[in-house]
Formats: sequence, structure tokens, C-alpha cells
Amino acid sequence: MRMATGIDLYIVVIYMVLMVVIGIIVSRFNKSDSDFFKSGNKMPWWLSGLSFFMTSFSVYTFTGAAGLAYRAPSVALVLYLCNAVALVPAVLFLAAKWRRSRAMTSMSYLSERYDVPTNQLYSWSHLGVAVVQGGVQLLALGKFISVAMGTPLGLTILVCGIVIAVYCLIGGLWAVVITDSLQFMVLFPCALVVLFLSFHELGDVGRLVSQAPPDFWKIETQEFDWWYILAYLVMIFFAMSSGAPAQRFFSVKDEKEAKKVAILSMVLLLIAPLIWLTPPIVTRILDLDLSSVTTGLNAPQEAAYVVFCMKFLPAGAMGIMLSAMLAATMSSISSTFNVYAAVITEDIIKQVFWKNAKAGTLLLIGRVVTVVLAVLVIAAAIMQSRIDGGVFEIMMTISGIVVVPAGVPIVMGLLVKRTPRWAALASYGTGLVIGAAVLLLGKDISFTQEVFWVGGLSSLVYFIPGLIIKARGNYKVALDKFFVKMETAVSRSESGESDRTDRSSLKITGWTTAGMGLAIMALFMLDLDLKGKLINLSIGFMIFLVGVLLLLATAHLDKKTNNGI
Repeated sequence: MRMATGIDLYIVVIYMVLMVVIGIIVSRFNKSDSDFFKSGNKMPWWLSGLSFFMTSFSVYTFTGAAGLAYRAPSVALVLYLCNAVALVPAVLFLAAKWRRSRAMTSMSYLSERYDVPTNQLYSWSHLGVAVVQGGVQLLALGKFISVAMGTPLGLTILVCGIVIAVYCLIGGLWAVVITDSLQFMVLFPCALVVLFLSFHELGDVGRLVSQAPPDFWKIETQEFDWWYILAYLVMIFFAMSSGAPAQRFFSVKDEKEAKKVAILSMVLLLIAPLIWLTPPIVTRILDLDLSSVTTGLNAPQEAAYVVFCMKFLPAGAMGIMLSAMLAATMSSISSTFNVYAAVITEDIIKQVFWKNAKAGTLLLIGRVVTVVLAVLVIAAAIMQSRIDGGVFEIMMTISGIVVVPAGVPIVMGLLVKRTPRWAALASYGTGLVIGAAVLLLGKDISFTQEVFWVGGLSSLVYFIPGLIIKARGNYKVALDKFFVKMETAVSRSESGESDRTDRSSLKITGWTTAGMGLAIMALFMLDLDLKGKLINLSIGFMIFLVGVLLLLATAHLDKKTNNGI
């Protein structure tokens, strides 16, 4: 089994440089903190939708989730389908609600909906959670790249973290979203080729069953059951309805655009499980040797996807796939940097310490905060690399304790009016205390128990007071005003003129995608066998074709503008 070659490393380095260049190009869109953190509500829906999809997973999908598919494929497939199901409420009403909130961050509306103390508890506590989760994502990326390239894990984490921080620092949300779209253009063709190779190497699809280990396709095992899957669905619903996903909804022009974001993301998430998870399943069926590349990994099965790529992808294509894996996590971590830089800048510094700060000052502060977050996430990733257990287990433990208690007041506050001022503070505080106690005491509690017991108790604390206590005084006045706003449709005038940014984002994405496709097609010239040449050519052609389609869309938009339509 070959390791990645010099040409693969060159491709990864060139890709990293390209992402930084894109950040520089789109930095001209950022004139204020609003532009830096939510694009001034001028984000095209298709860009925001692709970014939503890309931030919904990371290279964790190709390590932690691949490891799960390697040992329990039915569970992995169902859990990933839950991601799409969790977006149904967003399609029906939540995306529009978020846009009508007119929020700067998913935390900022908490001051208006509840009070400033609630906003501050969320803002401060979420910083720690964001650093830990960002560290998990960066660790997953480091594992993947270090296994394929043979580089030290700590050094790999450091370099990848710095690159992500640099383009976020320069370009803000515009850089995050446009690079997300470019990362999608690279990742999807690569993953489709790997999927095709999976079925080609398998030969007979019936082998997925006939040659599978005993109970391989069973959902109910010692570790998983239907209660676990239900708990995951509950957790992922709140995860998909707040944080970075919510930012994608309120960064577009109006409610219709926000709904399109949700629809596009849901469709992509429906087809993703087959594409992402088939290769590690085939790796298990083919009984490929993982031992040669898993030295130092505490969960060897998490190398299943990269082992398949290393065995069957030629030089060049392996570098493209590594870039695609880098892309997946860059999108997730860059969103973490941008979202929580916004929280620190808008919800902590501006709201508490510097209420009269100007837009340009806040823009500078946001960039400084991005650097600080990057340092903390890199440190968290390096520390977590020394903890026993795989990425999947770390991610589930954190998510099970935090996501539901935090998500209930955030999401339900958009929908439920009958709550006292302190309901969100008490609910989230209850979840934090119980969750912290579970972690500190080292109690043996399952993911299912975390979601239903910790999340359930937090939910009761949130909903029950509203059945007994009515809103009064200034809080009732503010509450009525908030829900009047939530019933008021967003006008186009609120986001201003966006034709220039629509065309510019299409041109940047189209030309860059087409250029990447042509460069990858040139890998046909490498000294490879015919199969290797065709694989490189196929990936490059698909990427180039997408770029051409985007440029045709740009030309159509220019024509409409010139004709005054």
C-alpha cells in the first residue's frame, strides 16, 4: 500500500495557498462588522446552502464516522440520514424564523428575547464548548492527513490550524462561505470517484451481505439501539437549528432565500451517506489491512477511508482527496472561528465593555479574536490527541451533554411566547450543572442518557414555568415587541443592494473552480497506468464542468442586469 507522494504533497500545499488567496480577494466585501460576521445579509442562497452542507460535517466524517461505518454500517447510515430529517422543521418554518429575527449572531437575539444575563451566560459558556468541538474537528483532520502523509500528528494539526485561521482572519464570513463552496466543488467529485472505485473493487454488490462478518448489518448491538438513534435525532435537530447553521439562515436576503438554504442542504444531506460511508464499509468487506498506517492511533478503524484511498487512488488523485478532506474540516472549523468571533465581539465586547464602539473598530476586534480562537483550538486538538478513545466517542460525549440543554431555549425562544424572563437562564444553567457533574465525577452515563436525562430536565425547567407564570411589566412589553417583529416579513430594503456581490461571488467561484479543474486534468500527464490517468482526468473534468456552469450562470445574470430585468 503506497503512501502519498511528493506530487500529492504539492497539491495540498497549493490548495492551502489558494484558500488564503481567496480570503484576500473577498476581503474587499468587508466594510463593517456586519459584513464580516453575516455578509451584510447579501449572501446568495446557493452559496449559503453549500456552506451549510459543508459545515454540517468535517473530516470527522471520514475518520470518526468512517470508523463507525467500518464496525456498524447500519447505525452510521441511519445516523447520517437523521441529519437530513432534522432539517425538515427548518424547511417548513425555522429558517424563516431565524431570518426574521434579524440577528447578528445566534446568541445576540437572546438579549432581546430574554435578557442580557441570559445572553452573557450563553456567550461565555459557549466559548469553551466551541474550543473543544473545534479541537475535535482539527484533531480528526490531523489524523487523516498525518496517516496519509506520514507527518507527525502535532505538526500537522498546527499547520492546518494556521492556514484556516489566516483566511478567516482576512475574509470573514464571505471567505468562509466562498471557500466552503470551492471545497464542495473539490470534495464531491473526489468522493464520487472513490464511491465508483468502491463498487468496482467490490465487483458483486451481493458481497456486502454474503461476505460480511456476523451481525455486521445489525442496528441493535451492545453499543447501539433505536433509543440511541432517537437521541441522536433530537440532538442533531438542535445542532442544525442554532450556531453556525442559524448564521447561514440570517445571512441571506429574506425568508424565501433562507428556506432555499434549508432545502438545498437537506437534499445534499439525503444523498451524502451513500457517498461518504460506502468506502469504509467496502474496506471491511475486502478485509484491507489497517495496521500499516494506524501506528499511534487509538482507534485504528478510523483510518478505514484513508486506507481505501491510499490503496486505490493514483498519485495526484490522492493529493486531491487529501485537499478535499482538508476542505471538509476547513469549512467546519472556519465557521466555528467566525461564529464565535462574532459572539465575543458583538455579545461580549460590544454589549458589555464597549457599547459605543464603531463598526470599523469592531471589525478589527473580530479579526484579533479570530486569531485568539485559532490558538485555543489548536491547543485543544493537540491535548485531545493524547486522550484514549476515538474521535467519534469524544464528539458524542460533548454533543450529548451540551447541545440539547443549550438548544432548547435558543430554538424554542423563536416559537414559544409563554416563558418567564429567567426560563432560559434556569434551563441552560441546569443542563450545564448536571453535565459538568457527570464529566467531573466520571459517572458511567451513555449518550442516550445524556440527551434524554440532561436534555429532558433542562426542557422541563424551560417549559413548566410558562404554564404557571405570566409575563409582566417591561419584560412583557419587550416580549410582545419581539414577537411582532417575528411576524413581520423581511423587506428587500433591509439587506440593501446585492447585485454586485451576487455577480462577484459567482465569478470568483466559477473561475476558480474551472481553473482547479484544468489544473487537475493536467495530472493526466503524470507517469501512471491508464487507470490512474483516467481517474485524475475524470476528477478534473467534473470540477472543470461545474466551473463552466457557474460561469454560464454569471453571464446570464450579467445579461439580465444589462437588460434592466
